[in-house]
Amino acid sequence: MKRTSPKRSRVELYATVLEVIKRYPEGARITKMSYGVGVPIDRLKTILIDLNTYGLVQTLKDEEDEGVSYSLTPRAFDFLETYWKMRSFLEAFGEKKGESPFSF
Repeated sequence: MKRTSPKRSRVELYATVLEVIKRYPEGARITKMSYGVGVPIDRLKTILIDLNTYGLVQTLKDEEDEGVSYSLTPRAFDFLETYWKMRSFLEAFGEKKGESPFSF
């Protein structure tokens, strides 16, 4: 039987990627992030482009092997703080997956 993980929203993926990058203050390489986030590198590249466009990550050049690594911007820390507060708020109200607490 094939094991599948629950589908994550785009915002959840963004937050997960940012949390993984946060673990590497010197800069996170995409291969390390791919394992930490649990998505293939090609999909992760698309997510990183989005995060860069939104001003949440910046790319760093590594002089040793001229590879690219990623680090968080101050805006990313604000995003993560807001994300976790909102998630806690929704969990406190017992939100069920797929339902919005704001619909009447």
